[in-house]
Amino acid sequence: ASTGGRRPATYSFNMRRHVALGVTIRSTEIVCIAVDLSGAIVDQWHTTIAARAEAIFYQRAAHIIEDFAHALSANGLTPLGTGLTVPAHVNAANSLDYERIGANIAPPVTFTERYCAYALAEHWARPHLHDAVCLFLGNHIGSAVIVNGTPHTGAIEHMQLVPGGPQCECGSTGCLNVYCASNRLAEEGESLPGFFGVLEQGEIHHRERMRAWLESLGHAIANVHTVFDADVVLCGPIAGYLDDAEIAQLQQISAARPTAARRIPNYSGSPRIIRGLCDKYQDATGAALAVVQAHLAVLGCV
Repeated sequence: ASTGGRRPATYSFNMRRHVALGVTIRSTEIVCIAVDLSGAIVDQWHTTIAARAEAIFYQRAAHIIEDFAHALSANGLTPLGTGLTVPAHVNAANSLDYERIGANIAPPVTFTERYCAYALAEHWARPHLHDAVCLFLGNHIGSAVIVNGTPHTGAIEHMQLVPGGPQCECGSTGCLNVYCASNRLAEEGESLPGFFGVLEQGEIHHRERMRAWLESLGHAIANVHTVFDADVVLCGPIAGYLDDAEIAQLQQISAARPTAARRIPNYSGSPRIIRGLCDKYQDATGAALAVVQAHLAVLGCV
């Protein structure tokens, strides 16, 4: 308030000075999301298109992304750049060439590994997570490790839980990816909502599959804690259906294993198991946040 002299001027950060684009390409759609400098989503496009490793698809994908950027500009929003999510493990026989897509987009383009993008979105929402492990739970298991606030691609999904167990796509056997993917819960032709709906009714076989699934995931989390004393964040489709009681069960299963008793000096409290954001297009948001984070770092705001 004025005390009689010149009135003070109040300055605030202009969150809409720029926006960043985040793009994820799924098998049947391309999703473009724009976030402002606070990380808030300001617009998004969903385009139905079958992804194919062909030149014509790369061109069409680039045009969709460019059209989204032009639409933002027409609404008075200035794009900083585009964050494009890419898979952690590329199979040259059937994977998309993301470099070719990026080459057709006006620079700058930032490539962010898909599960690192999930982890970045989790860290943005919870800045106190300086060290954490993010597990993506869906048709496949994915992982990223946050160290000092920076996400790194992990391969925790290929931790061997049962030597000689079922074959995993990685070539090994008995991996976490085998025991905790969605097909270990839902029966053939059953959806995840369908599985959890029947589970809620107390059907005995669904309860047994859920118990085994929780035991496997709790085992894996205990193994993680033998080498990394940090919180574990669960994200992805399955995590969105887990209730507080099931999260508590995982905490108990993990804590009950002797390996989980190890604690680094001066560590306060036990590592937590946290349900993540579980946003359907969290990877696109995380890819956009990578662009925002780089821009804020240049400004000295990070």
